[in-house]
Amino acid sequence: MILLLVLGQAIAQEDNESSGDEWNSDDWDGVESKWQQSGFIELSYGSRTQTDSLYNHQQTLGELRWHQEYEYQHKSFDFNWSHDVWFDDVLSQWQIDLRELNVKFSVFDNTDFQIGRQISTWGSGDLLFINDLFPKDWVSFFAGRDDNYLKAPADALRFTSYFRVFNVDLVVTPSAEPDRFINGERFSLFFPLFATVLGGSEVVNPKNPSQTELALRLFKNIKGHEVALYAYRGIEKSPIGINNNGDAFFPKKNAFGASYQAAIGKGIFNVEVGYHQAKEENNGSDPFIPNSQWRLLLGYNQELFKKLNWGLQYYLEHVTNHTTMLNNSLSPEFEAEQNRHVITNRFTYQAMQDKLTWSLFMFYSPTDHDSYWRPSVNYRRNDRWQYTIGGNIFSGQEEHTFFGQFENASNIYVRFRYQF
Repeated sequence: MILLLVLGQAIAQEDNESSGDEWNSDDWDGVESKWQQSGFIELSYGSRTQTDSLYNHQQTLGELRWHQEYEYQHKSFDFNWSHDVWFDDVLSQWQIDLRELNVKFSVFDNTDFQIGRQISTWGSGDLLFINDLFPKDWVSFFAGRDDNYLKAPADALRFTSYFRVFNVDLVVTPSAEPDRFINGERFSLFFPLFATVLGGSEVVNPKNPSQTELALRLFKNIKGHEVALYAYRGIEKSPIGINNNGDAFFPKKNAFGASYQAAIGKGIFNVEVGYHQAKEENNGSDPFIPNSQWRLLLGYNQELFKKLNWGLQYYLEHVTNHTTMLNNSLSPEFEAEQNRHVITNRFTYQAMQDKLTWSLFMFYSPTDHDSYWRPSVNYRRNDRWQYTIGGNIFSGQEEHTFFGQFENASNIYVRFRYQF
């Protein structure tokens, strides 16, 4: 009710009214406040484009959301706090998500610390992740929430040190934070052991992992050439293993990789590679633990002409010990190809003094014969109001492929946002 009243008051205000941000104004002594705040209220709705018989209703998104950010800047440290509170009409319940609650400070003139709840990211891919093994929110991504919600928070310690030869970035997550994965509650997914798609309730509910995650990056910009080396020790971010009790769990894994990015011609070229080592499965003989993989990403992005940007990516997953995996699999007909190829294209066009943004992102796998299309149009009326309409459209010839399993999850959505 409070959020509805606030939203109603916002609508009644003039479009060109100034923000009146008291937090950013000078205090009574004429000294600028060290506190800053911002936020938004958003109303959103989404629905499937086709019927999924596993669900009583076809709504995929229905929210009244309040997002709030606070920042305090002291000469010795910065304090950050952001949270979301929303009513989820799909689940018929209120939800809260603490996205940031951390302190940043520097020591030794070359090292930055960030302690507390935070969102971490690195790597060179556009919606494709090889060495970025920080948690993702795939439910938000598929439902049509803002793209910023793809990155999920975690309680961690991060320090970054800068040296002449290279820079070091280390993130320690004391208790591993998995992805917010598709569990059947909002979108159905394919289960090879049952040879069908299941959903309509929380059909995947694993025990949360407790081990510590370590993520390391060594990086340097050498005359416009950005190079980085990565190492990770932790878990699979989704519960893709099955234990002796028949329950889903998060297998342990290591990952090692590298990336390179530089300007070539009129655009930016990037390449990234990584080896994902399954610590609990060395030769592919265990059908309940995924095999190790090599992953490769090649990308290029440039402005085709004024206001139109285009990005192309090629992605490869190579499964090691593939023949052994097929020989020991309980459902070999549903196993992935040894080499899975994915091609992506992104087109972004801005018009009306950049107030109107047209966007289309496409995933296509020639090996799985499936695809995922993400069209959207965003109109920023002024500094306060913006409106978005978009879709998540899946297609595939087989329901067991990565994108094909979500064909019945295809949806369109609208969002109305008031910023303050």
